[in-house]
Amino acid sequence: MLAAVAVLLAVSGGVRATVGGLRISARSPLPAAVIAVAAASAWWLLARRAKSITRDLDEAWAAIEQRGVWLVVAVAIASGAVSAMFATNSAAGADASGYLSEAAQWAAGRLYYQEPLAGIVGAFDAWLTTPLGWRPGPFPGWQSPTYPPGLPLLMALPYAFGGTAAAAFVVTLASALAVWATGTIATRLAGGAAGIIAAVAIATSPIFLYQSVQPMSDVPVSAAWMLMWVLLVQRGDKPLGLSFIAGIACAIAVLIRPNLAPLAAVPLFAIGWNRRRLIGFSIPVALAGAGLMWLQWQWYGSPLRSGYGAADELFTLANTAGNAGRYFSWLVATSPLLLVAPIGVVMLRRERFTQALATFAGLVVVAYLVYAVFDVWSYLRFLLPMMTVAAVFTGVAFAAALRRAPAWSRVAAVLIVVLGLAAFGVSQARARETFRLADRQRHVSQTAEFLATLPTHTVVVAGEQSGSLRYYTGLSVLRWDAATVESLVSALVALGAAGKPVVIALDAWEQAPFRAKLGAVPSVSLEWPPAFEAGTSHRTRVWRLGDRDTFLRGERVATERVP
Repeated sequence: MLAAVAVLLAVSGGVRATVGGLRISARSPLPAAVIAVAAASAWWLLARRAKSITRDLDEAWAAIEQRGVWLVVAVAIASGAVSAMFATNSAAGADASGYLSEAAQWAAGRLYYQEPLAGIVGAFDAWLTTPLGWRPGPFPGWQSPTYPPGLPLLMALPYAFGGTAAAAFVVTLASALAVWATGTIATRLAGGAAGIIAAVAIATSPIFLYQSVQPMSDVPVSAAWMLMWVLLVQRGDKPLGLSFIAGIACAIAVLIRPNLAPLAAVPLFAIGWNRRRLIGFSIPVALAGAGLMWLQWQWYGSPLRSGYGAADELFTLANTAGNAGRYFSWLVATSPLLLVAPIGVVMLRRERFTQALATFAGLVVVAYLVYAVFDVWSYLRFLLPMMTVAAVFTGVAFAAALRRAPAWSRVAAVLIVVLGLAAFGVSQARARETFRLADRQRHVSQTAEFLATLPTHTVVVAGEQSGSLRYYTGLSVLRWDAATVESLVSALVALGAAGKPVVIALDAWEQAPFRAKLGAVPSVSLEWPPAFEAGTSHRTRVWRLGDRDTFLRGERVATERVP
């Protein structure tokens, strides 16, 4: 354990975080490394003197195989701790703000968001007052959430009691649950060594780490699927209650990620022809499907239409080649050892459960090969449900290889594999700034704090952070990226006549496209200094429209800067 701590501190650059007001800092790997070497040396000297080195190693291997479940629990707890320490607790961007703002609506008992600005500018374009994460609803001024209801429903109760941080903690719990379930399945299939390797493989996967610190759905949906599978892999006579609970886990997964709903049929194969268990599993899944279709009918006008659009708009075979190359290259770059998984599948290919689990993983890949093409590595997150399964069979394959090694070398080999997986994964996550995401996203909450000092009837012109800033401040927004030049100008004229002050809030990268689109409109030309600027590597600036006249009169416009 101390060796693992030393390696992780070395490759991650150390840990410095605040959890619940408690500051945690560990920068140097040297103390842990020294203690680990001292402990190993002391054992070797004592065991050599007692001529028990081989016996001790045999007993250690037996303990790993028989009681590896407790080490899996330890890895899961560590995964949850990492998620908590580096959690962004931020509504930055469309996804995070969409899930959190929808959770706020559920906590308040509302299906829709009613935009008060619609009566003034809604006639120009319903999308104009609709931030990212939302879409125009069935009635003027009503807005429906873009995102599925599963994760926001899980977040709603924590949000009601603890706000953003409590809602985001759902992802931390899901991180620990996903790791535990992955390791537990591997343990039941192939012993303790397989479970430990599987748990570490997924817990230290860069994309898992990256998503475990953000309030998004990828880790929770993976946790729900794996909880379902761990309940179905129970050995011996499986009680009806476990099938029902597995059905609840599957229902949650469907509500979180509806495009994978057809995969709910795969577990039926693992259950077999036990009518009572099939019914017990199917009831919650069917209820979730019916509820989801009703919500989609209310929100989007059709039970088969999602917030992202119709299926034929999202999925096409033409995307297959582009996605296959991207996903494969990202997987090789970040989690190459998961490519060992097919070997583990082949080893257990005669088991019904293996066949079901491998089919599920393959169908997840198929579902996203035909989905929209993205160019950023973080979209590997779509495949996390498959990667958790791949981690299971990677553990199976490595454990089988270790059992063929000489008995005296197995414990050291397990340690090398685990430390190698962890070191590579954490170093790759660090290179992708996973552990700095909270700092990178802080500019959004800082901007919101500034906007909260403005009059409550202020309107914010925004794009990338439109959902975030409305979530944090409750201020109405105008989407510059969704508006035509004519509709935005007409809206600004109407707001001026209504006596509403207007500000423009843009991330640094948005300024060039904003000027390219609207630079010819004098009132939003951004030729005057911003009133506020926040952030380090990622910055947001805020301009008051009223400052333009001040600037043109030759008077100074002060800029408040927050690092």
